[in-house]
Amino acid sequence: MKWFFQTHDGFGDIDQSSSAEAFSGHSVRDLATAIVREGIQNSLDAKPADGKAPVRVRLTLGTCAGDPAQVNGRWFGDLIPHLQVEDVGAPNHPAIDEACEYLLFEDFNTKGLIGDYRARYVPGEENNFVNFMYHDGITGKSEQKLGSRGVGKIVFTMASRARVVFACTVRQGDADNRPLLVGKNLLKFRQVGGELYKGRSYFLDRCDKGEPREPVQAAEQIALFRGDFPITRGTESGLSLVIPFIDETITAERLRHAIVSEYHYAILSGRLVVELDNRGEVERFSADHVPEIGDAEVDARVKLTRWAVSCDEPTLVTDAPDAGQPQRLTGSQLPESVRASVEQALNQRTPVAVRLNLHVHPRDADPVPTYFDVFMELSDRHYGRPMFIRELLPVTDVRDAKAAPQVRALVVIEHEPLASLLRAAEGANHTDWSPRTDKFLEKYVGRRGEISFVATSVSQLVDLVRGRADEPVGGIATQFFSAVKDKRDPVTRGQGKGRSGNEPDQMPEIEPTEREESGYDFREIQDGFSIRHRDGRPLPKRITVRVAYDVLRGSPWSQYDPADFDLRKTRSDVRIVSSHAEVKRVEPGNRLVISPLAEGFEVVATGFDPRRDLIIDHRDTDKSRKKRKEDAGDRQTDQLHEPQTADA
Repeated sequence: MKWFFQTHDGFGDIDQSSSAEAFSGHSVRDLATAIVREGIQNSLDAKPADGKAPVRVRLTLGTCAGDPAQVNGRWFGDLIPHLQVEDVGAPNHPAIDEACEYLLFEDFNTKGLIGDYRARYVPGEENNFVNFMYHDGITGKSEQKLGSRGVGKIVFTMASRARVVFACTVRQGDADNRPLLVGKNLLKFRQVGGELYKGRSYFLDRCDKGEPREPVQAAEQIALFRGDFPITRGTESGLSLVIPFIDETITAERLRHAIVSEYHYAILSGRLVVELDNRGEVERFSADHVPEIGDAEVDARVKLTRWAVSCDEPTLVTDAPDAGQPQRLTGSQLPESVRASVEQALNQRTPVAVRLNLHVHPRDADPVPTYFDVFMELSDRHYGRPMFIRELLPVTDVRDAKAAPQVRALVVIEHEPLASLLRAAEGANHTDWSPRTDKFLEKYVGRRGEISFVATSVSQLVDLVRGRADEPVGGIATQFFSAVKDKRDPVTRGQGKGRSGNEPDQMPEIEPTEREESGYDFREIQDGFSIRHRDGRPLPKRITVRVAYDVLRGSPWSQYDPADFDLRKTRSDVRIVSSHAEVKRVEPGNRLVISPLAEGFEVVATGFDPRRDLIIDHRDTDKSRKKRKEDAGDRQTDQLHEPQTADA
């Protein structure tokens, strides 16, 4: 057994694509999370179809015993000269006499790397062993698996300072349950000792030109490997990965955080058990034990998920849009009884589950009815996007998703027709959905809106509940959600990223105000607003402004928190720039008093969070006082939750 290197004659093509992806600083920012995501995804995919026991994954951090020079010489001796080449892709390569710290990633109740490792490659044929070990960008998984791109496995070599991963597998169906061992190294194209080498090399028993690669399988050699890297697998089928010279950023604390934050749904649903062995200290994550990890948002998600998995099938169900038509959630799909029940749950601060129906549109078949489930709860200080779970896999960066203020939500897609569509719409990292992937374009009719339906389901559902309520939801005026406002209105609601800007079917009547007499113009800009002198109008004496982020319940003014932004601070994300005007930043931190000094004055405020809806109350204070004297209490802003003067 030894390392086999692939030479290059200097005339053929040079492919650095896999190496470039592996060594790009932008490819993976958090190696611990990437290993947990990719490794557990692969393990869940490898569960036998008839398997009843949950998949068990064990992660072990340790250090090889014995003399480092002997251990490293045994497994890396021939590789060290390649690692020492400048700009080869191993900038922090290990020394031959350095103690080897490792991470073992093992799965159980799985099939192992099945497939004929001596067979020639056949496009489309499932051969997990060959595709996992030897082919980058080619998956050995069927279309029904959680992941199906074949590139995420590069993370295992990235996690090693030697860019090495060993795979020791016992395969379901092998009569003798004999372990097979293969090592893989991924570097850049290089020259060593006057010879040119391709990027990949392999640790094998034999590799004759024109013949299949032969894994290490002699019992004494496997025992020697186990002696240096204490794999816990006996004769059970499954896969044990060994990542030697583990990157220093991969710690037990980060692995623990990743296990809980990424896979708490799979664990709580009873389909996954994870063990973390930190040099002899073992913690077991199961349906009975998903601990708090000191991350308030993750801990809150776990709590919501624990409730969700305990629920029966949702009894609150929306109607599906018509097949063959764009799939959108509108008021006509939301029965009044469902709307009222969701409203009541939010008002009473109890979790609520809703099943949303829709159709998917395969290219070569009739539209197929399908569904997904949404679990929601009210959370006063939550403004994040929902978390999405597609068949146990967390899809963590759905860019079309929109937040519903003060609503934490879990979206679960497990029904096969919709899960298959979304799987086809995922990129290599399985973190987002797009209708422009090759697989989606091959299999589904475009412009039917299924992805957008799922991504925006929570915000759209909450908006429908708010906007159609006979009484305000949590004290929020109904018109606040349905009226499309003139940007010159004294109270303006910034759109943020969470609003489509589409007008409602019917626009409510709004009592006119004296906007035309104002001596200034108000403008919404990308992440804030501007106020400037209106040409030809008298100069205002004083303009008062107050700002707050939208909330689901109660008044945004009373719930303003200086932790969100504080206009009194001159050094912060929110910036105030003025010309020909004096600007006072007054208590409690969300108010400005603007005194124009000359014609052409302008005040610009930027740096507000574009993901949250912004409300700006602005008015000419002198005119407001005169108006109040003429008709006290008559002036009421149609968009404010609680009428309140902005005077400082």
